[in-house]
Amino acid sequence: MLACISGLLLIATGILGAQLNEGRYYLRRLPDVPLILTDGEQTSLYRFLQHQSILLTLFSARCGGLCSPYLLFLKQALGTAPEGFTVLALSFDSRDTRSDVRAMAHRLGLAEQPGWRWGIIPPEHIPRLLTTLGYSVRYDSARREYDHSIVVVVIDRRGNILRRMEGIQDASLLKDLVREARGEFVLSYPLPTTEVALRCFELDKETGSWRLSWGMALLLIPPATSFVVAVLLQLLLLPVRRAKSCQKGSAC
Repeated sequence: MLACISGLLLIATGILGAQLNEGRYYLRRLPDVPLILTDGEQTSLYRFLQHQSILLTLFSARCGGLCSPYLLFLKQALGTAPEGFTVLALSFDSRDTRSDVRAMAHRLGLAEQPGWRWGIIPPEHIPRLLTTLGYSVRYDSARREYDHSIVVVVIDRRGNILRRMEGIQDASLLKDLVREARGEFVLSYPLPTTEVALRCFELDKETGSWRLSWGMALLLIPPATSFVVAVLLQLLLLPVRRAKSCQKGSAC
């Protein structure tokens, strides 16, 4: 039922045809930080973006926790970088060197992955980038490692954040993230199927046409019932009102 109500509200407000609000990170502009890539190239974020948009993710080569599983998740979900994008994996750990990052890329089988680039950021520029990305980092002196976020961020060629996805989620969501960044329409709610209870719409996958389903009838029962009750009350009270009018001397 909530799905029905949400669908009606989306249609009524016209949100289905527009981009969803990406919250406080949407269109936030990243600083033009220097980059040192593992192949020795020294560039900057904005010069890098002159060629194509990027999928940016951050990690630490010394991380013994989430970094490796997350990068492997991206490898499985994306494979070769999507057309028009480069996957840019940067270390946020000021202790990491180009050799450390290159060794990690080789260990994960990603050093030669088409469309992937690896690098480090000069230490003095790391905090500014992390703050803009909303990237949470806390150093644990006992483990000598960082507790940190895991995110992938879609950056357009002007350095703006288009999408930001945190945590390891379904691979289809990551692909939808890329498609939406390209300007393709991506549904914000799953298509109605026979497995969805109390669905309001039926979709013909062959023709793309849709029709109302029985769930819509359930949605309309409360207001329809209220209307009928109101009409009946008016009819029942009509003789009483007429009698009162007669008592006051009005024409009956």
